[in-house]
Amino acid sequence: MSEDLSSWDVLVGRVKGHWDKASLRIVPFSDVPNRFAAGAKLCAEIEGKRTLLEVKASRAKDGGWICDCGLPSTEAAQSLTGAQLFIHKSMRPQTQEGEFYLDELFGMRVVSKSGQELGEIEEVLETPAHDIYVTPRAMIPAVPDFIVSTDWEKRVVTVRDVEGLLSEGG
Repeated sequence: MSEDLSSWDVLVGRVKGHWDKASLRIVPFSDVPNRFAAGAKLCAEIEGKRTLLEVKASRAKDGGWICDCGLPSTEAAQSLTGAQLFIHKSMRPQTQEGEFYLDELFGMRVVSKSGQELGEIEEVLETPAHDIYVTPRAMIPAVPDFIVSTDWEKRVVTVRDVEGLLSEGG
């Protein structure tokens, strides 16, 4: 796990304010058990400045968390109000076979069965029906009718040759 906080980029919560003297009120964006338990490490970012926090004690409260991170004063806790809380990717739970985190798709090459390069996945749109992988040249529905295979080792997604798949000018 990297102590270089610039690589901690998985958003797991936000500091809503402080509690008592120097504890933080946290709105969780993660339902992973023990994410905010004693011993958990979090990177707090506010106004471009990142700080490593370690949870000393915590308790659930009103759908959020009250976390004692050993801050020295009420002012120190107040200064973190609005901070985004991140973890390093290595701190996420392991996925089951066939599962993945959406951000793992970013940068994967997309090619058609006939070998046409469609660019790298830059964005994933989440819709009620299915996800859509966005490259500079195409928007690809993440369904078996379009996706032929995903090679995680080579970081290549192969799609069917479908008329109209490429965007204008693609």
